[in-house]
Amino acid sequence: MLIGVLVTEANASERLGAVVVLYEAAEELSKLEVVWVDQGYSGENFAQAVKHVCGEQVRVEVIERISKTFERLPKRWIVERT
Repeated sequence: MLIGVLVTEANASERLGAVVVLYEAAEELSKLEVVWVDQGYSGENFAQAVKHVCGEQVRVEVIERISKTFERLPKRWIVERT
């Protein structure tokens, strides 16, 4: 299910782009509970921006790689696929 698309310059902030896409699709995301992101989107500022746009009920979960070797990460394939 595609939420939205934003094409930007290569030097544009991915975090800002994600917030813009969520903002533009805010009405369709009224029941959103979890946003899974990779490590590039970690940080409290990004999480607060998502909550501001989508509502306080939304939580941002960062799917982190723990070891340097291959390991299957829960929900990672969803993040990487999109």
